[in-house]
Amino acid sequence: MREYKLKKCKRVHSVHFTPDGVRLLALGGAEARMVDAAVWLNLATGDSEGRVERFVTCAAVDPGLTRYVVGGPDHFARGVAAVEWTALDRAVEWRRFVWPKRTLPPTYKNVSGLAFDPTGSWLAIGHSRVIGPRGANRSRPLLTIVDRDTGEAEAELPTVREACVLSFSADGARLAVTGGLDGDTAVTVFDVAARKELFTFEPKGTVTRCAVFLPDGRLAVANGRFVYVLPADRATPQLTLDGHPKQVNAVAVTQDGRRVLTASHDGLIRTWDTERGEPGASFDWHIGPVTALAFAPDGLTCAAAALNGKVVVWDMDA
Repeated sequence: MREYKLKKCKRVHSVHFTPDGVRLLALGGAEARMVDAAVWLNLATGDSEGRVERFVTCAAVDPGLTRYVVGGPDHFARGVAAVEWTALDRAVEWRRFVWPKRTLPPTYKNVSGLAFDPTGSWLAIGHSRVIGPRGANRSRPLLTIVDRDTGEAEAELPTVREACVLSFSADGARLAVTGGLDGDTAVTVFDVAARKELFTFEPKGTVTRCAVFLPDGRLAVANGRFVYVLPADRATPQLTLDGHPKQVNAVAVTQDGRRVLTASHDGLIRTWDTERGEPGASFDWHIGPVTALAFAPDGLTCAAAALNGKVVVWDMDA
């Protein structure tokens, strides 16, 4: 096991392995819903290779870890209300994301969530749209899927709840959204091409921290101290992973979909067989409440991060 510490970072929101598994990107911030740093960790040397800073409320990286995208409400980051991005493979240069026809349409407000599709070509944006004349205070939540390079909208998906946590299926055909840390606990799954809602899952717990698709199309939802595995076409759980005494904060899935990694607020990390829902090995690295997880592409190396900025990387048996 190797341990790293991110400076000036009280909470790590997500961790991402590069496709070659050599480096790890950690996104974190000082508060539960703030992101102000993207830090590269060199797994060979243990050094921190750089810090890409922007004070915002949501962020995402593309699957190849070449582009880092951030967004937030109107009043954050010196007026950055829509979405900005920077390339991670060269010196930091922030660029305003180009929306259709204009840089920042006045009818778009409060970007709450971001996610790339598996190809990195499309970006899903959770935000709100002003209803009525310009300057009106009324707005409604909306999901917009845009071309990463041109900013042209591919689809708009009306939703009744703020979309803070977004996740695409492996084929990019479906999009799952939920309220995250302080939002609505329900999880809604959309058919992207048909631009319609497929189903909504309403778990009993008070907080839904994440929703992650498995490669076979099933959906893993962390709600309360349980993780529910839903079939591709309905909101009735196929499996319930019950083994955490505290709130489950993070879920990660191997590329082959055979194993799931879950982590809770008491620091416990567990592995599960996705076919039978049986628990495997468990770990407690004593880093405090675990807030983020990731599998390396080989499915054998794992990373976990915590509230205090600590990140651990370890190897599991095949």
